[in-house]
Amino acid sequence: MKLRRLVGISAFALALVFVAWLPLGAFEIIPFVMTLPGEPSVRVHAAAAVGCLMVAAWGFWNIQ
Repeated sequence: MKLRRLVGISAFALALVFVAWLPLGAFEIIPFVMTLPGEPSVRVHAAAAVGCLMVAAWGFWNIQ
């Protein structure tokens, strides 16, 4: 249970980084670093943020 909570905390922190990166990259203050062929970089970073939030939700989910 402790490892699961740690994974949730680190995934949430990583999601916050990606969420902060989105407007900074959209205004070209800092560049987007992740790319997938045929996909815009904004979409890739948004998908990474959503994926991290899903992992964080699993990490904080109460299983009885």
